[in-house]
Amino acid sequence: MKNKFLDDYLKIKVKGIIIPVQVKRFPTSKRLRLYGSGNNIRITAPSSLGKNRILEILNPHFDQIYKLYIKGLAEEDSLQEKKLNLDIKVYIEGILTPIHYLSKEKFKQESFFSKGVIYLYLNPEERNYDNVYKQIDSLYTNLANIYIARSLDDMLEYFSFKEKPNLIIKKMKRQWGNCKKSENRVVLNYHLMKVPPILREYVAFHELTHLIHANHGKEFYKIMDNAFPKRAWIDKELKKWSFVLRDNYVEEYHK
Repeated sequence: MKNKFLDDYLKIKVKGIIIPVQVKRFPTSKRLRLYGSGNNIRITAPSSLGKNRILEILNPHFDQIYKLYIKGLAEEDSLQEKKLNLDIKVYIEGILTPIHYLSKEKFKQESFFSKGVIYLYLNPEERNYDNVYKQIDSLYTNLANIYIARSLDDMLEYFSFKEKPNLIIKKMKRQWGNCKKSENRVVLNYHLMKVPPILREYVAFHELTHLIHANHGKEFYKIMDNAFPKRAWIDKELKKWSFVLRDNYVEEYHK
């Protein structure tokens, strides 16, 4: 059974500015937690706390809320500007890749990636942020189904599975991949097309290894270390690239 929660909205005045804050109360919450920025600042709180008590607890943190608000507004403005400027780049295999637009009247192919450039088929009147996003999204899906599946096939020679594992490629916001040993299934994130190939291969191999050893035990890491001697470095790199899991492709997330 899902927890029931009550939405509430607070208006906090800091330095003469009224900042909207959404409050969600959960029976399982033990303390206040602050999330978000700009116009999307949120707080989770125990269901027993009223508005006045929440404001008392938040009071020492008003300066932090103000900074989150101002920072978020600046990011929102920057994103709006980028939505108007379609001269953008996206990540493919760890490289910021430019987009070129081609008109449908001259070409009737699907959008594609070639020689370090992405080509999108959109007539001038169709070139807006939403349409570009849809085509990029579709392109990532197509590339992932080709390149990730190919990487997985190459790795199967390392293992001695009785049956070839089932591969599912999908968009995920919080993890690079997962697996279910009982179903002989591996799930990999299509965002892996955005990171350097070594990281993509590492995640795929990691999930395949879990079909042999479900937990992160000694035997599991023995296989991983044998295949990837620089595992510690790769783990750090994956954390650096976690920003691409955000469902936005434009280059304001370039680190």
